[in-house]
Amino acid sequence: MIKLIIDSTCDLDSNLISKFKIDVVPLQVIVNGHSYKDKFEMSVETLYDHIRNSDDVKTSLPAYDDIAPIFEKYAKENQPFIFISFAKALSGTNNFANILVKELQEKYSTQMAVVDSKNGGLATAMMVEDILDFMQTHDNFDEIVNFSNELAAQMHHVIMLDDLTQLRKGGRISAIKSVISSVLSIKPVLKLDQGYIKHHKNGIGKKRALIELVNYVEANSKDKNTVIGVNYSANEELLNDVLNLLAQRGFNHIRKGRIASVMTAHIGLDAVSLCFLGK
Repeated sequence: MIKLIIDSTCDLDSNLISKFKIDVVPLQVIVNGHSYKDKFEMSVETLYDHIRNSDDVKTSLPAYDDIAPIFEKYAKENQPFIFISFAKALSGTNNFANILVKELQEKYSTQMAVVDSKNGGLATAMMVEDILDFMQTHDNFDEIVNFSNELAAQMHHVIMLDDLTQLRKGGRISAIKSVISSVLSIKPVLKLDQGYIKHHKNGIGKKRALIELVNYVEANSKDKNTVIGVNYSANEELLNDVLNLLAQRGFNHIRKGRIASVMTAHIGLDAVSLCFLGK
C-alpha cells in the first residue's frame, strides 16, 4: 500500500486522516515573531483573532524536524510514499520536500514522489479524496502520481476579497491600490492559476464580485452536477450570499469548508472562494 502524506494546508476530514493513516506535516504560522505549528499549536480561530488584533502574522514552510523524519522513516522501511504539497507558487514547502526526497533517493531505492497540488484548503482535500478513491483500484505508483498531477491541473479556484488589508501587508498589493479599492468599493476576484494568485476581474461592490465568482464557475465547470467547494474565512454573510447565488444557477452539489489558515494569513478574514474540477 502506498502511503499518502499531506501538509497542514490541506483541509482533509480528520476521519479520513485516521482511516488511511495519513501523516500531516505542519507549516509554520509566525505571530509577532513567535512560531507555531499550523493546526497543531494554533487553530484557525486563534489565527483569526490575531488578524483581527492587527498582529504581525506571517507563514513559513515546515520545520526540518516536522517533515524530514517522516520521509526518512518510510524510505528506510521501503514504504512507497507520495507527499501532496501546498501550491509550489505560494510556499517553499514543495521545493523543500523535493530536496529531501532527492537526498533520500541517493540512499534508498524506495519509491518517493512530491506532487504540487497547486492549491490548498478544501481544493486540495477534494483532490486527496479522489486520489484515495483511485488508490482503491490502482496500486501502480507512477499511475497514482500521474493521476494526482492531472487532478492538480484540472482544479479551478477563484477567490473574492471584501478586504485587502492582509494582501497589502503581505506586499501583494500597494497601499495606494488598497485605499482606492476601499473608497471605490472595488472588490477583486482572483484565481489560482497553476498555483499563482492572479487577478481575474474586479466587481464594483460585493454583490457584483460574487456574481463574477459564480459566472466563472458556470463558464468552466463540466455541468450543473459538478461538486463545488465553497470556502470561507470568518465572514458567514459572504458564505450565505454565494451559496444563494449558486443555488439560483442550479448548482446544488456543494461542499463547505474554511479557508486554510496559511491562506487566511495571506488574504484575510473577509474572503470567500469556489473550487471545482473543471473542463
